[in-house]
Amino acid sequence: MSKISRRAGLEGAAEASGPTAVIDTFRAFSTTAYLLNAGITRLILTDGLDEARRIAASLDHALLCGEDGSRRPDDFDLGNSPTEVLQRTDLPGRTVVMRTSAGTRCVAAAVAGGAGPVYAASLAVAGATACALADEPTVTLVSSGGSVTVPHDEDEHTGDLIAGIVGGHTPDYAAVVDAVRAGAGTARLRASPWIDDRDIDHCLMVDKFDFVMEAAISDGLLTLTPH
Repeated sequence: MSKISRRAGLEGAAEASGPTAVIDTFRAFSTTAYLLNAGITRLILTDGLDEARRIAASLDHALLCGEDGSRRPDDFDLGNSPTEVLQRTDLPGRTVVMRTSAGTRCVAAAVAGGAGPVYAASLAVAGATACALADEPTVTLVSSGGSVTVPHDEDEHTGDLIAGIVGGHTPDYAAVVDAVRAGAGTARLRASPWIDDRDIDHCLMVDKFDFVMEAAISDGLLTLTPH
């Protein structure tokens, strides 16, 4: 049985070692799952907004995706939003460069700190992520948290679900969804003028996708790839 360590935020991500899942359910790693399912050919994660802009400008026909303070920057093509992804018809074959306030930064910190393999996780890919980690002797689960210092309840619930599956327990998906829907994270999203309420439902689609999202450096860029 795997020994599971729990961490939170940028500091926790930087301290992660071995096989690691960085969790951001609301909304970064739900959005990435919907992007990868939409047929994009490359998804690059960045730590900073200017870094994302620079990389996107160096690539042909790349799209910028993400947020700063929950809001899509004016020059970005997509916000950090599954709803926006589902509304686009021009995604197949495109490269997307993504930056968010917590999730992409925590993945970057985990990879830079030497953890590996590093998976981006959310409820949308919880089961697949747990299966990828199930045979590992040690596992680190990092809750990103919006302030990248304090974990959010939706990430903690997702971590509990993944840890339970890794530990051989039968998951109670309905209970997890109910807990997240009643939690502070959902209330925070509903109160934001920048966030589409439909994102909540899309983020709560447990095991919507059957792939894992592995982060690794490819051609000098932090790339998220489905397996």
